[in-house]
Amino acid sequence: MTMKNPFKSLSDNLEVPFKFNLAYATGEITDAVAYQGFSFLIFVYYFAVIGIEFKYMVIVYALWSVYNAFNDPIIGGLCDKTKTKRFGGGRRRPWMVAMWLPLAAVMFFLFTPFTTFAQHPVWVVIYFFVVICLFDTVYTGFSLSRTSLYPEMFRTNKAREEAGAGRRIMMIFGLILAMGVPTLFIPKLTEPGQENIYNYWIAGAVLGAIVLVTAFINIKWGVKEPPLEELEKKETLGVFKAIWYCMKNWKFMIFIFCSMMNWYIFAIFPMMMPFFSEFVLGESNSMLVVLLLLIAFLSSAIGVLIWSFVDSKIGSKYGFVLSQLYWIAVLIPLFFVENYWVAFVLMALNGIGLGGSPYFIDRNISNIADEDELKTGKRREGAYYGVHALVIRFSGIFSIVSAYIVLGPYGWNAFSPAVVNVQILTGLKLLVSFLPAGALVIGIILLLLYPLDKKKVDEMQSAYKKEIKQQES
Repeated sequence: MTMKNPFKSLSDNLEVPFKFNLAYATGEITDAVAYQGFSFLIFVYYFAVIGIEFKYMVIVYALWSVYNAFNDPIIGGLCDKTKTKRFGGGRRRPWMVAMWLPLAAVMFFLFTPFTTFAQHPVWVVIYFFVVICLFDTVYTGFSLSRTSLYPEMFRTNKAREEAGAGRRIMMIFGLILAMGVPTLFIPKLTEPGQENIYNYWIAGAVLGAIVLVTAFINIKWGVKEPPLEELEKKETLGVFKAIWYCMKNWKFMIFIFCSMMNWYIFAIFPMMMPFFSEFVLGESNSMLVVLLLLIAFLSSAIGVLIWSFVDSKIGSKYGFVLSQLYWIAVLIPLFFVENYWVAFVLMALNGIGLGGSPYFIDRNISNIADEDELKTGKRREGAYYGVHALVIRFSGIFSIVSAYIVLGPYGWNAFSPAVVNVQILTGLKLLVSFLPAGALVIGIILLLLYPLDKKKVDEMQSAYKKEIKQQES
């Protein structure tokens, strides 16, 4: 798979063609459909439909996190190290091409243990663990590679703001598909039984088809890398040296733990919303359950516009602080709501806060990679995003452990809709309000220790532009 270089010179990297930008942003649909579809359906499917007991869910998620401790940073380091003419050539594109078809296929196989926990408990638990590890491997290989291209292809604040806004809008569209498409086939997300299992199979197959098409558009028309000869001239660290170098960067480590606090919310909301809607708000229709998440994602598009403006005024560091403060303010009222439509309005307000997190996370990691390049002459986005992926994956285990702590001891070690007491209702409310708000408080404290403010970033941008002019003169 080949494509023409849309940039004729180094300075052209400062201005990005719209069609190229659009094709790259289409990959956000792939990313959102794959990961958010997985996050939204996988817990409720194996816990409520297949019937795995909560304690075994926790064990599987814990083992999955250990697997990710090796998988994500190693793939990131290998991505940085890759220099090949195969699969389209380059170092990022070959990974995207190699993972393209497996990622589409695994979206279906996520839901095919072909039995239930009550019938074959050991097999179901093993299958669950293996298939989510397989998903994470191919997803990481694709997503991390395309995400690493962002700071490489868009080198100025202006280009990143334009590309970032486009990515966020496409991400919203992808989230709508990830959440909305399954409801066309699954009337009630928590309903056990073979008929509903078939519904999940169909939903998985359709999500896989969307991944197949959108990833092709991204790879074919939205990837630009230097010629292989130029890549071979660049000195790269070994995989483990690159990972270790990233982990020694204290600015980066502070920031990714802040990011993990935000990803805790990304994990807990899709996981708990079907149960919160059905048992606290009294609404179990899958379309209305999804509507709570969709309105948040739709309003996050407005949030992207707001936070990109804030970013241009006060920078990515303090813009991120402000977006988290706002999000805390609209999370807490969810504890007190019991009416579906009041919750709907609150979720719309939450979406504005949600829009800031992925926007500012990408901007700040790009700034960290820029500073690293100015110091070392090497770009290590793959290693940085790999270590970042490792740390944020622990948000998944934190989310399920927190859910188990507040729900398991009070009658939900196994999913039992007949057991809905005061403790269960209170726990469900905590999981979508005070616990996420507390995570953001920790995130803000960490971010205040992070040193790359607007002044520092502007200085780096000036240094980069000067370097480009020197190379072309």
